[in-house]
Amino acid sequence: MTEAAPHSHRYPLRTLIGDYGRAGVGLFFTVGPFAVTSPLPVVSGILAAFAALFFAYGARTVIRHCTVIRLSAKGMEASGPLAAHLGWDEMRGLSLRYFSTRRDRAGGWMQLRVKGARGSMRIDSTIDEFDIILERAARAARACGVALDSSTVENLRLRGVRMNLEDDKVGMP
Repeated sequence: MTEAAPHSHRYPLRTLIGDYGRAGVGLFFTVGPFAVTSPLPVVSGILAAFAALFFAYGARTVIRHCTVIRLSAKGMEASGPLAAHLGWDEMRGLSLRYFSTRRDRAGGWMQLRVKGARGSMRIDSTIDEFDIILERAARAARACGVALDSSTVENLRLRGVRMNLEDDKVGMP
């Protein structure tokens, strides 16, 4: 039996453009003053600290933009600046967290963290076809007997992923 070709997932530019913009504006307002004046030492230190934060945020955005997640029957692989591989049979943990951007919890994103024997991978819900990755990881967790906390179970339920044997009737990527 031949294995199906891996299914690829990327963070699309449309979901990252805001992050690029925030990093750029932040760098403009923190590095810009050095181009037109010599700020006081205390102000220079504060601006430099904030510039480092905006630079790190921009670098994180570039890394996400360059990352490709591939699913196969054997596992999950991330290629790009922070390459990683996790075999489904070596899964040791799975968590799904919700991060709200508003007080009424109406806006936000989810982050999937999959732990393996040699490391872990984190994937935000802004990636293309996040639910396919989520469902496949949840099935692997069930197959490996990974215990899930109540928050993860509830978040899986909210995304429409059920953790029972009936899920096996749905095709896997």
